[in-house]
Amino acid sequence: MKAKIYDESEANKEEEAVFLKDPQMQGKSRAEMGLKEFKGVEIRSTMAGLDITITKAHFVKLLKLKDQGKAISKYKKNEHY
Repeated sequence: MKAKIYDESEANKEEEAVFLKDPQMQGKSRAEMGLKEFKGVEIRSTMAGLDITITKAHFVKLLKLKDQGKAISKYKKNEHY
């Protein structure tokens, strides 16, 4: 099993790949490009041919926590958290 973190930069790379293949897609929505909607950071994997997506909401519900906190990726390198 291989898993990959899918964040905003990965979503942008995915859109750029579509633009390179077909420049007419510039300015169109992700749905019009045939891409899944980007809702936030996800863990994406494929097991036994099934696409699996795990989000923050899944962990919140599983662990019965409040949906709060800060994304570490939003901090600059020299800031402390």
